[in-house]
This record gives sequence, C-alpha cells and structure tokens, in this order.
Amino acid sequence: MPGRKLSKSLGVVAAALVVAATAVPSAHADLGTGWGGSTTIGTIESHVELRVNDAGQGGTHLTSVGGSWDPPACWYEPEYTPEEFDTAFQQLLASLAGAIGAEAQKEYDALKADQDFHRGQDGRWWGMVKTKKAWDLPTTATCTQQPGIVWVSTGNPPAGMLAVTPLMLSKLAYGATKLPPPSVKLSPAPDKQTVNLPTYVTFAEPIQPVSVTASLDYEGVHIAASTLAVPVSLRIDAGTSDASPALCTYPFTKSGSGYQVDSSVASCNITYQRSSRGGTYPLTAQVTWKVTWTPSSNPFGAPANPLPDGTTSGVPQDVIVREIQTIVTG
Repeated sequence: MPGRKLSKSLGVVAAALVVAATAVPSAHADLGTGWGGSTTIGTIESHVELRVNDAGQGGTHLTSVGGSWDPPACWYEPEYTPEEFDTAFQQLLASLAGAIGAEAQKEYDALKADQDFHRGQDGRWWGMVKTKKAWDLPTTATCTQQPGIVWVSTGNPPAGMLAVTPLMLSKLAYGATKLPPPSVKLSPAPDKQTVNLPTYVTFAEPIQPVSVTASLDYEGVHIAASTLAVPVSLRIDAGTSDASPALCTYPFTKSGSGYQVDSSVASCNITYQRSSRGGTYPLTAQVTWKVTWTPSSNPFGAPANPLPDGTTSGVPQDVIVREIQTIVTG
C-alpha cells in the first residue's frame, strides 16, 4: 500500500525537510567536463545524473523538427529511508516554533504512530523534483502534481503519482542535448568566390555524434535513458537569389568515428551568378540530426527509439564574390 502522505497544509514543512536532512548524502547533476555540484530542485535535491559526451560540450539546445520531447515539469523520486526521514523530521522540529511548529509536531506524532515511518518495510519515502529549477532545459509543461513526500513500497508507486521512469529520463536527456553549430570550410575561400565557379563545402574535421545519459541509481531505483544525435544532412543557403542553385543539401557519410560532407563530388554546388558588388552574401549552413533514445546507459544500445529530429544552424559566413574580367584578343 502507498502509505501515508504529508498533509497539504504542511507543504512548507515538506520543503523544509530537505534543508534539515543532513543525514542524506548531497545529490548532484553531473553534466560532463566542468559541470557539477549540488543542484536544488523544488522540494528535494534530485539524484538524477546527466552525462554528456565531449561532442556535446559547448553547443546549443537543438531545435526540434516535426514534434517535441520536452522534459517533464516535475516527478517523484526516492529521497529518504524511514530512519533518514525520522531524523530529518526531528531536526526540522527543533527549528520550528509557534503554530507551524505545533502542526509539524502533530504530523510527526501521526507518522510515528502510523507504522513508525514504515521502519522495517521494503520501500522509501519519495519527494518531488521540479525540472525547471534544476537545469537550463526547455520545459514547457505545467506541474500538476501535489508537492510533498509520500511513502512508496518497492516496485509499487501509487496510482496517479508521476514516478520517475526511463521514459521521463529520455525527455530529460533530450532536453539537455546540445549540438555543435556547423562551421563549414568553403573552397574557394569566402573572400575569394568567383562568378560562375562552384562553391565546394566540407568540414575541417568530421562531426561527432552527441550522446546524453540521464540515470538514477539511488535508494533501490536503478534506471537510465540515453539519447544519441547523429548528423544526417547539411543544407547550404547561398544567401541570395543571384545563385544557381541557391540551396544545396548533402547527406553525411561515415568518416572514422564521425560524419563528413565533401561536396566536391556532389551534383549540387552553390554557384554565384552575380558579384556581391562591393558587399557580401550571407552563406549559412544548417545540420539536421537524427535523434534516438535507449532505456539504458548505452546510447548505442537497443532498442533505438526514434525521437524528433533536431537542427542546428551556424553563424552566416560573409561571402565576397568577384567577377573575373576576360580579355579576348584576336
């Protein structure tokens, strides 16, 4: 059975319990190189860890194509053993006074009388996590769950409670996915473009896949989900209608551990038909990424469930196009 939940009138008490709970190890959100530390989320500190591979460092949040997979606004996850909850509540009582202190003492006495905080039983006290306060993620949903702390028997979350799941973690990982902006190498160089000569594009180095793993390994709950973003196509926009074609799209091909585009062998290449007349044309590049998720800590595992594609766009390159004057002699 789900057991007793703190009364609605003690929402402030539920939140304050975390501050008082020195018996509980500090949680952290580890997002790879240089990111870490304790992250406070709403009512409790989350024990979910986010790990981003090197290719995902320093990028920008992807733009979803054809759908969304936003992180949940909130969820419940394990926080206390019965002994830890009892200790945390006692520490809180010592800091309270007046009406709120009296109300908290009543709640404590009731929990003590009702199976002694569930001592000796198989389960944990779970608390609410609020995503938006934890990470800089594109959360758009509204939390509809009642904040609080509730007893959950192992493997038996109460009906209607948003308990953390691999599916939720996949949304968290998707929301935390940051992709590197494309920076294409032009040949001829941007300041040496010529009318009626094709512009070839490539990357100085192959683009690497980006993976993010969200995992929870705490108080008997061991779940994870990983996302994997792989570049599939590159679109080049000439930045002017005075080019034929003005748009070209190229598929990526595998190159070592990454993916590459080399348009020198492609049938489509931007060709400027008029000089930039002392100005510039803003050539832009956009990469489309195929994104999948697995219910494990292995982003390359199975099954690879499809997610909405993502796109990233690079900073426009200022292209100078000149016209070559040809002198014909008889």
